[in-house]
Amino acid sequence: MKILHALEEFKPTQYPIFLAMGCFDGVHIGHQAVIQTALHHASNTDGQVWVLTFSPHPAKLFDPDHAPNLISTQEQQLLLFQEMGVDGVIIQPFTTDFVGLEPPLFFDRLLATLAPLAGLFVGENWTFGKNRSGTTQILHQFCTEKNIIFSAHDSVCWKNRRVSSTRIRKAFTLGQITDLKKMLGREPSTIGTVVHGEQIGRTLGFPTANIQPQNELLPPLGIYAAHLRIGSKTYPAAAYWGRRSTFHADAPPQLEAHLIDQSNIDLYGKTVEVSYVDYIRADQFFDSPKTLKKQIAQDLIAIRALL
Repeated sequence: MKILHALEEFKPTQYPIFLAMGCFDGVHIGHQAVIQTALHHASNTDGQVWVLTFSPHPAKLFDPDHAPNLISTQEQQLLLFQEMGVDGVIIQPFTTDFVGLEPPLFFDRLLATLAPLAGLFVGENWTFGKNRSGTTQILHQFCTEKNIIFSAHDSVCWKNRRVSSTRIRKAFTLGQITDLKKMLGREPSTIGTVVHGEQIGRTLGFPTANIQPQNELLPPLGIYAAHLRIGSKTYPAAAYWGRRSTFHADAPPQLEAHLIDQSNIDLYGKTVEVSYVDYIRADQFFDSPKTLKKQIAQDLIAIRALL
């Protein structure tokens, strides 16, 4: 999968280009439906599917003090696009000049750079151009005039409500793992780098990888049944996102993962992804390491049953 960092980096090709546009934060099932529509049309014409997304997220430009925490990192987002079969991604800088383009100029820029453009695919609430004045109706009209396929995909619903990045963020902060798995089409996850820790888990008999999260959005503090992925390998794990209050007072939260039935796997300095399968219990204080050790053993029994 090719990755470009501006529309102007695109080189004209002999293949028709089918372009899915959006912020795609989280790449949830609604986003996937837009991209799958592009993939379907491309498969019928030997075309290429490209995604046009933006950095930073528009909210960080329009209202930086109130911009939401993003669900996925750029690395996670790109990996998900690749797994779907996307041929290329353009990460367009979202600047005041770019957002100030009038809708016709925005469309003309797409035509001038993405040759030959054969299809445009967005969600039904997509807006573009200066003051968000471009609507799906306007874009449809532009595409019709140029004989370009256009689709504004209907919202995808879960439990009779539209799936959106905002709804997913709320479910994430509430730890609603089951709903998240349905709305994301996969397990919610955190990506990060394994760093050296205090080896408290090892002294308790349950060694853990200490992970420095890269995600802005993180689940509630607690214990989770999880999977830990490194490269192409995935391991069953117990994940802990908490303050280690049994050993520290007012410590910042730490993400740790204990690989179940695994040993001698060197993870230091490596990037891993922790996927949350289910919530086990809240983070809590224990009056002694012995009591904590007993509780961890019970947690692992519950996690094994789930995994």
